[in-house]
Amino acid sequence: MDLALQLMVGFSVGMAMLLAALFASYRQLVLPWQSRVGGFVMLAGLALTQLAHLQFASDPSDPFPTRPYVVIVFLQSVGFYWLLLGMLRPEGGWRRVEWALPFVVLALALSVPLARAIPVALLMGTAVALHLCVLVYRLRAMRRWFALELRVLALFAMMAIAVAISGFLASGVLDWYGYAWTYSAAISLGFLVVGWLLLSVPDLVPKTREAVEVAYAQSTLARVDRDAMAARLQQLFEQEQVHRSESLSLAAVAEMLGLSTHQLSELVNTAFGIGFSRYVRQYRVETAKQMLIDEPRSSVLSVGMAAGFNSQSSFYVAFKEQVGEVPGEYRQRRIATANASG
Repeated sequence: MDLALQLMVGFSVGMAMLLAALFASYRQLVLPWQSRVGGFVMLAGLALTQLAHLQFASDPSDPFPTRPYVVIVFLQSVGFYWLLLGMLRPEGGWRRVEWALPFVVLALALSVPLARAIPVALLMGTAVALHLCVLVYRLRAMRRWFALELRVLALFAMMAIAVAISGFLASGVLDWYGYAWTYSAAISLGFLVVGWLLLSVPDLVPKTREAVEVAYAQSTLARVDRDAMAARLQQLFEQEQVHRSESLSLAAVAEMLGLSTHQLSELVNTAFGIGFSRYVRQYRVETAKQMLIDEPRSSVLSVGMAAGFNSQSSFYVAFKEQVGEVPGEYRQRRIATANASG
């Protein structure tokens, strides 16, 4: 078997595992959950693709490509798209078509003829990379690194085009072994570029997220009095205490303010430096803290529910994250301190 192919597969699988561990454990890598899901799908897909190439190379007489392989290659593009889309769009800026994309792609992967499946999948990946280039270009005034990011995405797009061409030629000029080797080399190069980026530009993700929030805020809040709207938002939470409704949503608060959900999400991010869900949790926890002391006869669970949480577990997790201790411990400590000082 080709030693170079074995080395490329081993390197790619190792990098996939390393990046997956980084996604799971590195807390400073602040990404929306959609991006994390997309990242895991992409990494798993790339690792499985490389292993499939290795399996095929060990016995080229096996039928190739198979339907499971095709499905994996299609879903890789969705994972890649979701991963970077979450970085390049503000929180709450997802569209319906982007939510539906995995289902559409999966249906396509299961129905397209195997003879044309690989080129179609890789051309779709090319289109995804080009669309992401457009989104990066929007940040050109905000990020001095945008040129680097744009070049990297353009490189991925060109790699996808090259592999797509090899897929078209696999049944003619090239054979499937040549395609597998070409695609393995492209995946390995992609992992090499990502590894270099993480080492040379360690703040790439947080800085890009900051640029996104600023850029989108300028475009959608240009005609909004942000200071007045932020003050009105605080009034809703501090005086009217809308957060105590467990059914409170981004859309409901946006309607109260006369904003779109996108505008409200950006307003919270730019004015307070946090996402809407965390903004709501902070008020609910502060309300619960006060109630735990003012209403010593009330159960911890009833306090959490009255503050707006919809379950005991969500209350405990949010309280511990913000205060550093669970609600019962906080109440006991505060009461003990009050008794000692009294």
